[in-house]
Parts: sequence; structure tokens; C-alpha cells
Amino acid sequence: AAIKVGSDFEESMSQVAATMGMSVSEIHNGSEAYETLATAAKNTGATTKFTATQAAEALNYLALAGYDAGTSAEVLPSVLNLAAAGGLDLAYASDLATDAMAALGIASADNRTQFGDEMAMASSKANYSVAQLGEAILTVGGTAKNLAGGTVELNTALGVLANRGIKGAEGGTALRNMILSLSAPTDKAAA
Repeated sequence: AAIKVGSDFEESMSQVAATMGMSVSEIHNGSEAYETLATAAKNTGATTKFTATQAAEALNYLALAGYDAGTSAEVLPSVLNLAAAGGLDLAYASDLATDAMAALGIASADNRTQFGDEMAMASSKANYSVAQLGEAILTVGGTAKNLAGGTVELNTALGVLANRGIKGAEGGTALRNMILSLSAPTDKAAA
């Protein structure tokens, strides 16, 4: 069983390395980037309810989003919080957070951990899950990214809709339609 756990972890870490474009020789020669990722995954496995293999899978999604090793290791705790708050697996939580950030045009350098923490907090304050909030943000993100205000305001608006039974992608669509109606109203709507 221990060999299987170690094998699974190594396989997941090899996937992360490949996604980040590391060569086999870099991995075997102790690449600093690889060691940063492996240490982050192992620490996660030792200190949280998630295994090191699950953490490595989350790191792979962060790599797919274009994060480098240092940024991925830094963002991983936020992804853990988001996954725990939403009852999600780490891979899905990292994919959800990075996709939502991309939809809103938030660069990882601008907001490394705050976004995931805001999503977790928002889902605890309104009648929606983290997954439903993520779906809503993915739907409205392209329209909302050009507005004044920030993610707290966006989460609040989506929370108000969720508290009225309009959740997930449906809530994102409703908010997107409201924003579009307000930003380019017809003559009748303007009146």
C-alpha cells in the first residue's frame, strides 16, 4: 500500500512537471522548481485532510492555468481552503478558481490567494455552494471584468440572486443580462 501511495504521488508529480515543461533530466537532477512543487504537495499531505497526491493533482491544474512553480506553491493553500469550504476535490477547486480568475481578467500576480478566500467566504454568507458561485462567475465574468468594483461586490450581487433561488450559471446569466441592460439600454429601458 505504501509503495502504491508513493507511486501515485510520483506519477502525479511527473504530470505536473510535464505540464510545466520540465524535462526528465531537470526532474532527476533536482530542479529547484520541481522541488518547490514536491515540497508544497508533501507539506499539504502532511498537514491537511488532503493527500500529497491530491495536492499534486491540484498543482497540475494550476500549471495548466499558466502558473509557475513558485506561484503554484503559493496559491495551493488558498485552493485547499476553497476545496475544504466547498467540499470539493483539490483538482476541481483549483480549476474552478483559476478559470473564474481568468474569466474576470485577474492575473495571478495581482491576487494570488485572496480570490479563493473571497469565494469561500462568500459561499458561507449566501445560499450557494462554492461550485455554484464558480459557475456563476464563469458565466458573468467576461461582462463583469470591465466594471468598477471588485470581486467582493460581484460575489455579493451573486449572493443576493442565490438567496432568491437564482444560482449557478443561471445566476451568472441573470447578472450578466442586468449589467448589459444597464450599460446599453434600449430606449424603453432607459426611460
